[in-house]
Amino acid sequence: MKSLLLVGTGLIGGSFALAAKAAGIFDRVVGMDRDAAALAEAQRLGIVDEAARHPRTGFDAACIAVPLGGIAASVRECIDAAPALFDVGSVKRPVIDALAPLPAHFVPCHPIAGSERHGPGAARADLFDGQRVVLTPTAATDADAVAAVRGYWEAVGGQVEFDTAAGHDDRYALLSHLPHLVAFAFMDVVAAAGSPPGAGSGFRDFTRIAAGDVDVWHDILHANAPAVRRHLDRLIEHLRAFGEAAEEGGAPLRQRIAAARRRKLAVDGDR
Repeated sequence: MKSLLLVGTGLIGGSFALAAKAAGIFDRVVGMDRDAAALAEAQRLGIVDEAARHPRTGFDAACIAVPLGGIAASVRECIDAAPALFDVGSVKRPVIDALAPLPAHFVPCHPIAGSERHGPGAARADLFDGQRVVLTPTAATDADAVAAVRGYWEAVGGQVEFDTAAGHDDRYALLSHLPHLVAFAFMDVVAAAGSPPGAGSGFRDFTRIAAGDVDVWHDILHANAPAVRRHLDRLIEHLRAFGEAAEEGGAPLRQRIAAARRRKLAVDGDR
């Protein structure tokens, strides 16, 4: 009987546990969570089969699915729990640095999947179907642990790719962290305007991610602040240029909109 220790029973951890059980990777999942209510809900929903207050040994793998600021401490706490440990954090370099020297059987991971919803009730077994999962092992990471963790993600539908921690953090500062920061800031602008009625689908689409979990996004934005700020500074320059083009109208504005549309369609075509 293969078993998983799941530390953190929210959307990502809970979804991995459900998917892994459905795929037959693990027969039993033991859960830990600092939120007792979340842990009880995860057990009620069948995400975990047993709740634990402290980590034990003898598991086949341990998934660390806590907010970013708690990953390193959780890895240290569970260091002897299993021959393969992995996390699901959205920023990799700070975790690797905090754990130096990096335990050989710890594999840093980031599944590119999520939702503005959070908690065990948001977990679903198909969350990772066809989604990228980035692994950022170092030269010190054990090859057997990497192979095992890669196999887990592929079994739950993930498309595994590899990157350096620095490359990963810069890429997702642009593709994920900056959009969330912009959505949060935009809601400040809306609130300052008195939250006028009449919002349509464009407003809902643009601001959906502003409903993200506070603890999760606090840790992500703080940990990856230098990379996010670099991309933010570039965005501000482009916003000013778009604002000037909007005042001028005509060809300059049309060209900017057309170029943005082409790039968006090209990105969609690469999926």
